[in-house]
Amino acid sequence: MEREKPWAATGLAEVGLAGRVAGSDRLFFHAALYSNFARDRAMADALEAALRRPGFERLEVVSLDPVARPPYWDEFRQILRQDMPAAAMQREFSVSAAFLDALASRHPHKVRLYVTVALPLAPILLLDDVVIVGHYAHSPAPAPLGHWLVIPADVASLMELAEEGAQPESLDPADVGAYRLICDCLAARLASRRLA
Repeated sequence: MEREKPWAATGLAEVGLAGRVAGSDRLFFHAALYSNFARDRAMADALEAALRRPGFERLEVVSLDPVARPPYWDEFRQILRQDMPAAAMQREFSVSAAFLDALASRHPHKVRLYVTVALPLAPILLLDDVVIVGHYAHSPAPAPLGHWLVIPADVASLMELAEEGAQPESLDPADVGAYRLICDCLAARLASRRLA
């Protein structure tokens, strides 16, 4: 049987993310902030549906710590939302934090929240059977409107290999790209401070 190939979506809406999230048993999100998810009723409902399922294992979320103000902060703030004033950006981070805190409060045994000062290289979402990765750019169009690569993969197996420190030579060539992104997620978690 031929393996499904990675494909590019034009905008995050084309990925069908809410449906994919609702049906997943384990999720790992690595992005700067999640205010867009907080304002998206379909995504909020999908997360609640997943978290309420008895078979759901865990949601891990790594976000950028806006309080720490790392050296790249001013430039990266302009990448996230071009020409947005600093006070408005702080509100975006507050919306994101409140959304994530509420999820963790309702599902304390299933949600793990982390904040990091490590520079996020790309927004990466790990679901059961797919890695979804976007890109940050100096553009007035935010990341959700950019191109998103959808990479079919056995995420749990690749995550286990990454946690063991497996070398990419041991992987099927089709899995190496997904493995790199999973390693980036684990590195972000390692460089983070756990909140919940």
